[in-house]
Amino acid sequence: RFLTCLECVPTYNLFGISNHSGTVYSGHYVAQCKHPFTHDWHEFNDSSVHFISDTSSIISANAYVLFYERKKS
Repeated sequence: RFLTCLECVPTYNLFGISNHSGTVYSGHYVAQCKHPFTHDWHEFNDSSVHFISDTSSIISANAYVLFYERKKS
């Protein structure tokens, strides 16, 4: 038997983004990740890590891979 109610549809939380800028042949990757305990977002760019205060710009046209986890029901 299949569940058809809207409450039963799985939902997901975004917890990481890999961004690529450049061309197909050359470029640079920057990662943005949500801390698993504080839920703060940070940007990882080579050897530097920065806190992201404005989360409205997290997903951009440079987003290459989005990482999601399924919410627990």
